[in-house]
Formats: sequence, C-alpha cells, structure tokens
Amino acid sequence: MRWYWWGLLGLLLSLASYALAIRIVYSIDYLKYGTDFSSFWMAGKLILQGKNPYDMAAWGEGFRQFELGFLLTPVFLYPLPLALLLAPLGYLPFLSAYIVWVALTQLMIIASLALLLCLETNPRKKLFFLPLVIGTILFRPTILTLTQGQLSGLFLFALVWIAFLWQKRKWFWGGCLLGLLALRPNLGFILIILVAVWLLLNKNWTALCGALVSGIFVLISGLIYNPAWVIQYLHVGSNKLAETFGGSPTVWGMGALISHNHTTTTLIIGCLAGLLILFGFFRAILHAHATLRPVSVLALAAGVTLLITPYTWTYDQLLLVLPLSAVILAMDRRGVRFPLTASVFLGIDVLVVALLFLDVVMQVEIWNVLIPLVVFCMCLWGLDRPDWLRSG
Repeated sequence: MRWYWWGLLGLLLSLASYALAIRIVYSIDYLKYGTDFSSFWMAGKLILQGKNPYDMAAWGEGFRQFELGFLLTPVFLYPLPLALLLAPLGYLPFLSAYIVWVALTQLMIIASLALLLCLETNPRKKLFFLPLVIGTILFRPTILTLTQGQLSGLFLFALVWIAFLWQKRKWFWGGCLLGLLALRPNLGFILIILVAVWLLLNKNWTALCGALVSGIFVLISGLIYNPAWVIQYLHVGSNKLAETFGGSPTVWGMGALISHNHTTTTLIIGCLAGLLILFGFFRAILHAHATLRPVSVLALAAGVTLLITPYTWTYDQLLLVLPLSAVILAMDRRGVRFPLTASVFLGIDVLVVALLFLDVVMQVEIWNVLIPLVVFCMCLWGLDRPDWLRSG
C-alpha cells in the first residue's frame, strides 16, 4: 500500500475517532458523577498556573473555578511528573481536551493492535485484526477507559511499543520507555521489576541502562518543579491505599472478600496467592528466559501485575489486550483452527459480562480478578507448549 493510502486511512481513522469521542464525552454527566479525566486535566492546568496539584486548597478551588463537577479525589493521586506530561491538555478548554484525549486513546488502542500484528511473522496474521478489534471494542475495560478518560490506553500503547522496539533490537530505547512506566507506580513499578529480572537473566545491560536513565529523568523533572513532590506523593498514595486496600480486583481484594475484610486473614490469603502467581512467572522465566520473545515476557508480566498490585481498577485490565493477542496468535501458529482462535477474545468478553452481573449483585468489583487470572493461566499454558510464545 502506497504512502498516500496509509495517509488517507490514518485521516479517516482520526476523523472517526474524533466523532466517536464527541459522542462519548457528551453522553457523560461528569457534573453529577465526576470523571477521572477531570483530575488529569486539572493537574495539567495547575502546572501551567505554577501551582501544586498536591495542594488541597488549590485543587478544590480549581474544580470550582472551571466547573468540573463532582470532586472524586481531594488532590492529584499520581506522581508529579505525570502532571507535567499532561500539562499540554491544560491549554485546551476542559471539554475540548476531554474529546481530544478520548480520540487519542482510541487511536492508541488501534495502533497497539496493529503493532502486535506487525510482531507476528505468520502470513495469516491479517485475518486476526478484525476479531481482535471486535473483541477489544466489546471488552468492558475498553469502555471504562474511554468513558472515564483513563490512562490505560496510553499504558497499553507504551507496553506494545516496548515489545516492538525490543523485537527490532532497539534495547536502549525500549528500556527508556520501560522506565517511563513508573509514571503509574501502582502498575509500573511491579511491571518494571518483573521485566528487569528477565533482562538480568539475559544480561541485557543496554535495556536496563535505558530504564535507569528514563527513571532518573522522571525523578529529576519532578524535583525541578517541586523538590518536595516525592514526600507529598507518598503521603497522598499511602492515604489512598489505606482507604481502598482490599476493594480492588486483585488477590488482595479476593482475600478481603473471602475473609470478610479481616485484615490479617486478607494479608495471609493475598500473600499466599501472590507468591503462587510469582512462582508461576519466575518458573516460566527461568525455564525459557533465553528463548522467550519480548512480547511474551511483557504479556506474562502484565498479567502478574494486574493480579498482585495492591491498587488497581477494572479499566486497568485493558492491558490484557497484549497477552490475549499474544496467546491468540500463538494458538494460530500451532495450527489451532481459526474459528476457535478468533473467538477466544469474545469468550473473555462473555466472561466479563457474567462477572459484571456478579459484581452488581454483590456490589463489589473484586470478582473481576478472574479475568487477569484466566489470561495469565492461558499464557503459562502456552509456554508449556513448544514454539507457542517462544522465538522461532
């Protein structure tokens, strides 16, 4: 396909994404219910004004001044460097920025699927683009990410880009992108540690140096703006974790559900389940670290992270698009019939809907932990079969 056809396709996708973003944003009553994007936009706006997004007074005054509706959080809940990254959104009026962000998120999700298919050498890979797109559209975390204006699409895009860069032997630049995942510490820190173990086993110092360089850059960029940001963020984060611990769809949430929120029992169940999951991950990594493809390692790490992190919500499970795509394409490489492989994602979508019914009945989000658990087990199952997730 010539370049102008690619340009036309990109233009059409951009226009369609923008039109759908308008429809999504104007269907949300953010004044009554609030939205996560309000926090991201407000943080960027305060940065442009030279104010501190961890200042409760400035935060509340900003929400009132710009009529952002329901205040979901008393201050910004993320690292200060993320607010610096989001600052350009503050130049736009709130609704315009919201629409642009939702449109960009759609494009990042589509681009992630396209990049994942680019990593595959099987000539049948083009057949899976439509099933993956349909499965992703019907995936509840996708809907939540778009309606809430969350960052999960950006995080997914970064993960896929890391896999793409490393597959092309661009280890340093992929490592730099890996370090930037620390901007979402509840997910990024765990994922960085898990992937770093694989890099250490392979003595890939170039990628590790890249991660270290970008991590230092993130830290220093925040310190230049506010030398006390780390202490302030830790205070905010610890308070939020204390409020929400045991309510997330993770092993900790399942422990709280089983123990009826008994703290000690919750910790015991969560620790045992977490150790079992980590054992499965490290066993797979140690057994085949030299032959695992980067996309396979990131797929496993994403599943583990969503299971053991102390704080996450269902929209973060959009990251499962990566391991699901990896498993589906690996099944096709092994000769599994196309109707079965193409319907795997739809099967997960059906499970998500069933769990949503259970969540509504019990008034909790915790049962959604079964989604990353099922996907993680699928990845481990694939690793036990030659050439499924390994390099050829």
